[in-house]
Amino acid sequence: MNHRIKKHPLHLFRGTLRTKMLTLFLCLIAIPLSLQGMITYSKFTTSTEERTSEYTAQIVHQINQNLDRNMEEMKRLSLMPLYDNSILSILRELGGSAQAPLYLSTEKRQKMTLYISSLSYSRPEVKGIQIMSLNGLVFSNLDPSTMKAQVDLRKEEWYSRVLAGNGASVIIPSHRPDYYVDSSMDRYFSVARLLREPNTNLPLGVIKIDMKMEMIDQILTNMPFTKEGSLIIGNQQQELFYEKRENETTPGYQALLQETAGLVHPGQSGRTISLQGQRYLLIDNVSARTGLTVISMIPIDSLLKDSNDLRSFTILIAAIFLVVAGGLASYFAYSLSRPLVSLKEKMLQVEQGHFHERVPVSSADEIGKLSEQFNHMVEEINRLVNEVYVISLREREAELAALQSQIHPHFIYNTLEAINMMAIRAGNYDVSDMVSSLGKLMRYTVERGDGFVTLAQELESLSSYVRIQQTRLGDRIQVVMEVDESLQDAPIPKLLLQPLLENAIYHGIERQERGGTIWLSVTRDAEAMQISVRDNGKGMTQPELIRLRSSVSIPFHQNEASSSQRTGTALRNIYQRITLLYGEGYHLMMDSQAGQGSIFSLRIPIENEKRARGHVQSLASGG
Repeated sequence: MNHRIKKHPLHLFRGTLRTKMLTLFLCLIAIPLSLQGMITYSKFTTSTEERTSEYTAQIVHQINQNLDRNMEEMKRLSLMPLYDNSILSILRELGGSAQAPLYLSTEKRQKMTLYISSLSYSRPEVKGIQIMSLNGLVFSNLDPSTMKAQVDLRKEEWYSRVLAGNGASVIIPSHRPDYYVDSSMDRYFSVARLLREPNTNLPLGVIKIDMKMEMIDQILTNMPFTKEGSLIIGNQQQELFYEKRENETTPGYQALLQETAGLVHPGQSGRTISLQGQRYLLIDNVSARTGLTVISMIPIDSLLKDSNDLRSFTILIAAIFLVVAGGLASYFAYSLSRPLVSLKEKMLQVEQGHFHERVPVSSADEIGKLSEQFNHMVEEINRLVNEVYVISLREREAELAALQSQIHPHFIYNTLEAINMMAIRAGNYDVSDMVSSLGKLMRYTVERGDGFVTLAQELESLSSYVRIQQTRLGDRIQVVMEVDESLQDAPIPKLLLQPLLENAIYHGIERQERGGTIWLSVTRDAEAMQISVRDNGKGMTQPELIRLRSSVSIPFHQNEASSSQRTGTALRNIYQRITLLYGEGYHLMMDSQAGQGSIFSLRIPIENEKRARGHVQSLASGG
């Protein structure tokens, strides 16, 4: 049966536990903070648009009301000549057609001028009031030098509007009248009316009141209106009366009509439109009296300037909080994961065979309990491994002792002595020396003991081994020994030096045709004995040295598993004996360079063998 493991959502993210914890903390901080900022910005923006729309609508409505009052005043003013019989009589005298006589007395002209001046008195918003007869004579309150005395009404564009009004007041959009002779080219908007005979209703003339654009500027001055965007005043025929823009690049009335394709309809106030790639809030108001439409266009960017400032400030504060929170999250993530990382590293060390590693317990929580259990487990493993190794070592010693008991030592010694005597009688003194050295070496090797000898005894056995090798190799091998005399009685493990010399001969000197020299040095270093064996043989390359170091340092319990790796077997035995007897602080060190030779060093404490045997026994008992 296949059992599928249900993965936690966090398992979907790759990385270490520390990275996952840091990512989780940052997400828990950043996501709510971002959502809160976006919701706050959205609410504030919507509220700002609504409040601005309502406020602007009130202002636009007030502007339209002020325009209504002014226009109503101008309409009332245009009715005044119909209530003055002297004015009507003058217009009757001039006639009701374009073919009427142009002559009029000076007294009557002055009367017309004075009357018109009285109408325009104390009205700074009025440029001029003109009463024109049907034959084109012009009477005005303005200086005659700035006015034409007569115009052809049929050629005036505005005149058709007056005729269409049929006696009602007509509002004429911004234009430049032909009866002005000044060169200012100022434009005006007007209220005009066709004057009819009250009794017969026959047309007598036209009254036209031209108003300055400053009148609307004065209305806007009294209004708390925004300086940004555009203010437009038009009529129902989409004709422009007034336009005020922030700058030349701001879209005007024509751009509004063109790009919206006639979508600007009264009554749809408070909507958003796009003009020339920019969004605007459009507010309009239509006057029921005059039919004028006041339109306000405010750029959304300027409208949301405060919102954008708030957004930037919010982002800045959020970034600061995120950095601070990220720092705190990093600190807590590293603090929480540090014991786990340390535990993982110690587990890797234990996996490589370092059973003396321990995890420091710094808390009483679950991680601390886990660390304590790990330490107990490693201690138990270490005890079991050392117990198994010591038992194996004892078994091998027992096998060796059994083998030794099967060979009668005296028989071997007597045989070698007989060979020695025969060599002497035959005059083969080299054979005699070699047999004598071999006998001493075998006697030293098979003698039973507790595994410790003095340095002098070890050196005496080593001398026999050297004589045998020199007899075999001749002048190709030289051995130089430098020994501190104060260390002659110091105890060392039996057969510790011979494998070092044997390694130097077989792997360094013997393979060279010219031979070489081996230097053995035994010195005192504080409370330790420093032993080094150096040769000038062929040496090793760095990769070879690295492989040898790796082979030599293989832990005790992996010896059998690595039995296929025969390189450095004797050196590995020395390494393990020293580590077992004296602890991890004492081991075999080696260095080499190709073509220049090798050096092997041992550092062992100067102590009696009783202490060393006690160390082995403590390992065997698990202590």
